Parts: sequence; structure tokens; C-alpha cells
Amino acid sequence: MKNEPSRQLDMGSDPVFRVLLTLAIPAMISMFFQNLYEFVDTMFIAWLGSAPLAAQSLSMPLFYLVLSLGKGAQIGATTLMSQARGQDKPEETAKLSESALPLLLLSILPLFLLLIPELCAGFYHFLGARGPVLTEAYPYTFWLVLSFPIMAYVMIGEAISMSHGNTLMPMKAMLIGNAINLTLDPILMFYLGWGIAGASIATLIGQLLSAVYIYRQLKQAKLPVPVLYLRKDMPLYWKKISHLGIFVTISQLVSPLGLSLVNVVLASFGPAAIGAWNIMARLEMMGLLPLYGMAGALIPYVAFNYGQENWERIRSGVRIFLLGTGVIILPIMAVLILGAPWLVLPFRSDAQVTELAMHAIRIAALAHIFAPLELALFGTAQGLKRPWYSLLTSVARLLVFRYPLAVFFASFWGVNGVYWSQPLAVALSGILSGILLWRLLTGEVFQAKLPRGEEMNYSEV
Repeated sequence: MKNEPSRQLDMGSDPVFRVLLTLAIPAMISMFFQNLYEFVDTMFIAWLGSAPLAAQSLSMPLFYLVLSLGKGAQIGATTLMSQARGQDKPEETAKLSESALPLLLLSILPLFLLLIPELCAGFYHFLGARGPVLTEAYPYTFWLVLSFPIMAYVMIGEAISMSHGNTLMPMKAMLIGNAINLTLDPILMFYLGWGIAGASIATLIGQLLSAVYIYRQLKQAKLPVPVLYLRKDMPLYWKKISHLGIFVTISQLVSPLGLSLVNVVLASFGPAAIGAWNIMARLEMMGLLPLYGMAGALIPYVAFNYGQENWERIRSGVRIFLLGTGVIILPIMAVLILGAPWLVLPFRSDAQVTELAMHAIRIAALAHIFAPLELALFGTAQGLKRPWYSLLTSVARLLVFRYPLAVFFASFWGVNGVYWSQPLAVALSGILSGILLWRLLTGEVFQAKLPRGEEMNYSEV
């Protein structure tokens, strides 16, 4: 490509393993530190007691809602920009990059209503918060909501960088933000006595510095930067991004919905059961981050080669992904199962929460061997502009499998039965993902070999 920074990869001709590894390692580290925000907050909030921990747990559907909208815009923009670069359309790439942030900001605007105390209290009361849990929810949510626009800027900046083959910049941005968050959390929460509010304020400041770094790096690399202004043709690009992103958003939105449903089941067993699930989910997410990073790297790689109609190169990338993640997941499972007593120590929870969390993470880790299949389908389907494949598996895992299993098992085995619903749902969705991935790589796109630049007909979906 002309006028590209020399350090960028050629995703169409460089060795497949080298391309994926170069994209994946910074993406893994970036995602690790992106999720470390909430992990660190959860750890310090657990020191405050079970009520603040339960309040943060109930706020997670709100966080995942914004994350879902952000991932939709981010992945939709990344896919389209990567494909446009593969087709050597720099003007299209620039317009897509400029249109993504206004779209995302408009989509999260209604959430600012939660800054009104009465509306926020009603929201958490609906989710089951009562007494001290309800009291702790508002101060955390207030600053969390104010951080959402900054979070949106960071995610779109990452999309622009990754579509140009640069995953180092997002990684460094997350390092900066997390260093600030980790430093400020204990100062604001305990030294200044701001409690649970200090956790979300520290996150806001960390994300702000990440956004400043991303802006400066994009300008220095002479790449497009996220913008706030509107153009007359932006609705056209919003439509393009939304056509892909809506499936990602719905897929991601299933997560807070599924979590809310499980929280309702767990609420009948008390705050300790909810808090233990929260800790389990944090540890599980941190353990699977290397796989999520590799799946994120697969998206621009597949999209770029889709733009060049390099079908065999796409298949090779998926094979390498499955081999690599299959090797990585085994030691991760061993650490989570055998190291559970040590992994829960940083949370310093009471004995009941600690015991339940150890049990939950060991159970959940049993099914992680199936996770690479669902993530391979996610990365491949997004890159090939077939996002409804991964949407199907997300809905199946969280709504069709996990929630009914949680309700059924809870009636027989109590809270232990709820925890067993997690690995069984992951195993079933992994099998389904394997079937869909095989179908995707042996039919449809690869047999049809769509002409270069042909747009997908979404009316067929």
C-alpha cells in the first residue's frame, strides 16, 4: 500500500503465522489491560464489603450495554476499513473512520438519564437492589456514565489503528490507562474515603489519558482520528457500519441480558452468591483474554484477505488460530482449576464469598476447551461480513442454554446448580460453533467467490 507507515504488516502477503502473531500479541495485552480496569475495581470494591460488591455486580449490565454498542461500532468499522484498504480505497477508509464516533456517541446518549438519582434508583430497584446495595449503586454509576464518551473515543481510535495493521498503539494506550487506574483506586477509595465512587472516578481518569495518547499517536502516524463533527454523508456510512455492527451489538447485548437473568436467580441465595459469580466472571474473563486477543486479530486479517479474495489464506489463518488457541487454553484451565485458592485472594472477600467463588471458577474452567471454536467463528464471521453466525452462538449460549439450565439446576441443587449452568452452556455453544465454522469455511462465501467489492444483501438475513 502506498503512503503507509513502514512498520505496518502486509496482511495479504506476509507469512500467515507472522501476521497473526504480530497482530495478536499486542491485541492480547491490550484486551488484558482493557479488562483489568473492571478487574482491579472489583478487587478493591470487594475490600469494602459484600454490599458494594453486589452493587458493582448489578451495574455490570449497564457497562456491558455500552461495551456492546462500542464493540458493534468498533468491529463494524474495523471490518469495513480493513476491507477498503484491501481494495485500495483510501478515501472510503477515511470516511468510515470519521463516521464511527458520532454514531457511537448518539447511541449511548440516552444512558445519561441515569445521572438523575431518581431514575438511577428505579433502574437498580428493577434489577433487585435493596437497602445498602441500592445506596452504593448511584455513586458508582454516576462517574461510570460520565466515562462512557471517553470509552467510546478510545474504542474507535483502536479500530482505526487495528484496521491499519497496528495493534501496538491500543496496547500502549491500555497500559497507560491501567497504570493510572491501579494507582488512583486505593488513593481515591481509601485514603480520600470516596469509597465505591473512587473506583469509577479512577477509571474515568485512566481512560481520559488513554484517549489523549491515542489522539496524539494517530496524528503522529498521519492516520485519521475520531471526530465529533457531522457531515451530510455520514448517515450513509452509519448505515454501512450498522449493517455489520448491529449483529455484534445484539450479540454483545445478550451478555448483560443473560447476566441480569442469572443475577435474578442468584439473588434468591443472597449477596454472597452474586458477589461470587462476579469474581468468577472476572477471573474467567482474564483467563480467556489471550483467546479474545487472537480472535480480535483474526477480524482485520480475514477482512483484508476477503477484500483481496484470497480464500486459501483465510482458511490457513483459521487453522493456525485453532491450533494456537488449543495449545494456549490447556495451561489456562490448569491455572484456574488448581490455582483457584490463590486467585481469589486479592479480592479479600468474606469466607462465604471466597468459598463460593473458588468453587464457581473451578466449575467454569472445565468447559474452556470448547472456547476456541466459538472465538474462531466470531473472528472469521466478522471478517467475512457474516456476523449473524456469532450472534446465533451467543444467543444460544446465554439465553437458550445457560439461563434455562440455571433455573432448572437451582431448583434441585441450589446455588451450586446455577454455577454448573456456565460450563454446560459453553460446551454446547462450542459444539454449535464448530458446526457453523465448518459450514462457513466450506460453503457460502468460499463456493460463491463473490466478485471483488460486491456488497452483501442484508435483506437475505
